[in-house]
Amino acid sequence: MDYDKYRMSKTEVIKYTLIYAGAAALISYTFYDSLYVIAAFIPAMIFYFKQVKAELKKARRERLTRQFTDMIDGVSTAMQAGYSAENAFHESYMDMLKLYGKESLIVSELESIFSKLDTGMALELILKDFAQRADTEDITDFEEIFMIAKLNGGNMSDIIKNTVRIMKDKEDTEKEIRVILSGRRYEQRIMCIIPFAIILYLKVSGVSYISILYHNPTGAAVMTVCLIIMAGAYYLSRKFIDIKV
Repeated sequence: MDYDKYRMSKTEVIKYTLIYAGAAALISYTFYDSLYVIAAFIPAMIFYFKQVKAELKKARRERLTRQFTDMIDGVSTAMQAGYSAENAFHESYMDMLKLYGKESLIVSELESIFSKLDTGMALELILKDFAQRADTEDITDFEEIFMIAKLNGGNMSDIIKNTVRIMKDKEDTEKEIRVILSGRRYEQRIMCIIPFAIILYLKVSGVSYISILYHNPTGAAVMTVCLIIMAGAYYLSRKFIDIKV
């Protein structure tokens, strides 16, 4: 699997199309008092789905990294028990099958590793190909450490054990950051909803108060500027809470 590409399922296409259509309808009614404006948002769907694919790819890579960390933990345990590196991967496979299921990313990758091992391909080369396809920091770091240890010798079991410990520490740090930022993400969502809620409230309770902003070029321009400012604020807020370890 090439993790740099993502093909959306039919369910995902329908789901995100409905979300976009609903958001476009809400913006059109709230800011322009006309559902006909939805047509103006159709070209932007290309950029929306591009962003959605990027988010889905990111989520898939994060899921793969978590599964890979658990898998390497199992490999480390097996090697501590005296298994060779290749056999340790086989031992870890059974644990991953029980933990994540047959359709999981890591089980699929392990099955690919085993099929390549059967052809006589070296494990370090298989892991290098995996790291290049996954393109994640943790998997790349492990592959480089594994290759150096394999070529230069040394206690492979202890090296992998220390590597797993570092990966686990990083994962724990990321979990702590996610917990800390969860409140900020909630606040971000509320702040994005409030402007829509205020305008909708004014439309319902005092139409004459904001009616001057609708159905005329000046009002449409003012609303467009407000919409752009809100979009920019949303984009910046997403950047501020996107912290990488």
